[in-house]
Amino acid sequence: MSTTAESASANSEPSLPKGPSARRVRRARMIAQDWIDTEGQRWVFVLKTMLAAFLALWIAFRLGFDSPRGAMMTVFIVALPSSGMALEKSIYRLLGTLIGCVAALTLLALFPQQATLLFIALAVWVGLCTAGSALMRNARSYGFVLAGYTACMIAVPAIDMPLHVFDLAVSRVTEISLGILCAALINDAIFPKHQSEQLVLAVRKLYRDMAQLFHDAMQGRLSPEQLERLHLQFATEVASLESGRAAAFFEAGDVRTRNQQLHAFNSAAMIGLTTFHTLHQLMQRSRNRGDMLVPDVMLPLYAAFSTALMVTDVPARNAVEAGVTREKLIALNQALPQLILDARHEFSQHRFNDQQRLDLDTALELMQRFSDELFQLVSIYHDLPKRLSNINQKNQAKILSYSAKTPPMIAIAAGLRSAAALLLLALAWHALNWPSASGAVIIAVIFCGLAASSPDPSTLIRQTTLGFAIATPFAFVCAFFMLNHVEGYAMLVLAMLPFLMAGAYLSTWRKVAGIGVGFNLMFAQMIAPENMMRFNVVSFFNDSMAQVLGLVLAALMFALILPEHKQGSRRHIADALWGEALRLCISSDTAYLRHHFESRVRDLLNQLNMSIRGTADAATRMTLNQAITLLELGHAIIDLRDLSARLEVGHPARIAKEKCVASLAEYFRRPEASQRERAIAETKLAGKMLRELLLKLQQGEPNLLSQETAQLQRALTDLHLIHTSLLDQSLNNSVTEETQNGALDHAA
Repeated sequence: MSTTAESASANSEPSLPKGPSARRVRRARMIAQDWIDTEGQRWVFVLKTMLAAFLALWIAFRLGFDSPRGAMMTVFIVALPSSGMALEKSIYRLLGTLIGCVAALTLLALFPQQATLLFIALAVWVGLCTAGSALMRNARSYGFVLAGYTACMIAVPAIDMPLHVFDLAVSRVTEISLGILCAALINDAIFPKHQSEQLVLAVRKLYRDMAQLFHDAMQGRLSPEQLERLHLQFATEVASLESGRAAAFFEAGDVRTRNQQLHAFNSAAMIGLTTFHTLHQLMQRSRNRGDMLVPDVMLPLYAAFSTALMVTDVPARNAVEAGVTREKLIALNQALPQLILDARHEFSQHRFNDQQRLDLDTALELMQRFSDELFQLVSIYHDLPKRLSNINQKNQAKILSYSAKTPPMIAIAAGLRSAAALLLLALAWHALNWPSASGAVIIAVIFCGLAASSPDPSTLIRQTTLGFAIATPFAFVCAFFMLNHVEGYAMLVLAMLPFLMAGAYLSTWRKVAGIGVGFNLMFAQMIAPENMMRFNVVSFFNDSMAQVLGLVLAALMFALILPEHKQGSRRHIADALWGEALRLCISSDTAYLRHHFESRVRDLLNQLNMSIRGTADAATRMTLNQAITLLELGHAIIDLRDLSARLEVGHPARIAKEKCVASLAEYFRRPEASQRERAIAETKLAGKMLRELLLKLQQGEPNLLSQETAQLQRALTDLHLIHTSLLDQSLNNSVTEETQNGALDHAA
């Protein structure tokens, strides 16, 4: 066999490059490939953006648009790496513009000669649109922003010329439509980069990362700090996968028909992760007490699952390889009852107390749930590439999508901030009597709306302001030292191209993307290319100062008006987490309660992660630990409510469990030490009641049916989970913080 291998190697040697020159060639190829994957992609994006922008400008010139720059600026705004993302943003931009035009025409018709009432109505409209944008926090939020500031862009200039308001609206819609069409055409015609391809990579990455987490945690390789970071990472990956799916929906392909599969994959990933973390935390709490009996008994089960997750020492790299994992899990599920019996037998060989017995029962129950959920996740992943007709109907059950939603108080504050900004700046405009002030008003309103849904509004406004400021002198040089000497469209392009390419290139770097976008928008705005060019130095400086001043005023609005009510506010996220836990206990609609709870908490974790700059501080880590503990509590409460609903009204076990859930609701409503102690006491009483019922069943009590045994045993494990979670240190810290905040509020 070695002779054959050597012969094959010898036969292949002449075709392999040798020597220093061959190494240099390979190194050159690697460098070239690396450049293509990084810098090459950036310059392709720059090329496509420039082609689309100047195509839109040329068509606008040929059609005689009043403001051709609007079409060019639209291209810069909707320029995104993938065609799906660009189309998604373009469509919501167009819809928002149409709605904003209708709103502007309606308001001007209602208040044609009453500027004060018009500004008040505009402020209300802008406030509602901004609140909607902050609440949605996805691509649809951009449509809300457009609906708000488009009304301002049409209504504010029309104050002095109300008869031209319809012409302004039509011009706005046609300019944006032209920019969108040109951007879409170039994106799909030249080096297309489809979002569906990125979506496939995102699905693979999420699965690999989760499988690696399960494997490493079962092998004891992850510290609590690493688990915290991974939880935040997964919250971001789940949100990213959903946003990628929404963008890919606008592309041609079969992504639209696989929406339910992708929703199911996301949902299975979230639920499986929560169950596993609950099991891991239960074992960690035992270790923290110095009790190693149950964790040691669970080691063979951990080893079996960690082995099943690996395909040649790494997780499945694609859906096809996931079939290997699926077959391993099928075999493991068949062997799982015996593994559980072996674990119980091993446990019985040692001295144990009631706490340890409950820990073991709960751990084995969680392991069984995790096995089912992991198999479901792997099966969905394995079925993704298959034809829909070949997929098991079970995996096509209706699944709700992951939904992003901002805490309502932050959305309300964003709306109030934008409305106040418009009213205050309108008063200043009236007092100053500065013709260019209308530009400052519009820019301030635009960025109050855009920044409302941003995880870091200060950075967004700061980078855009810097881009505006840098673009101003370059625009001045281009306009008054270059464009006034050129003739013809080709020369216009050559004069503007170097500056716009620099801005587009900057926008490809995530850390300075705002500067690049701001540079191009300001440059195109101040150059103002038209069929009949106008060169007015005074107007140039007035308008440029107004644009920059509008951004500065928007930043001031965020600093002065409800500054704590911004995206990613830790206090609001913490309040929202407790609100979601309360909703679990009191909601009457339990059909999709588990999905809604999991989705909302993961989204709140994503918001928390996006607000972190550098290393998370102690308060942020405390909120993260609270979220993870509330996830454990939430799933146990959902299961407990479901088991209670299966029992007849008046059943002692149902009464005990309902009292326990009611006490938990009071604790979530007022997270105080006294309420927490009451919840712990009710949980203990419910557990005692269920153990007595089980004892009667074992003694042959005729009033109890034998099929109730499994339900009562599962309810006991849920109660034990609730009890151990209530004792978690993160909830103790929450009680302490709540008490301190209450004392400070009272003192104030």
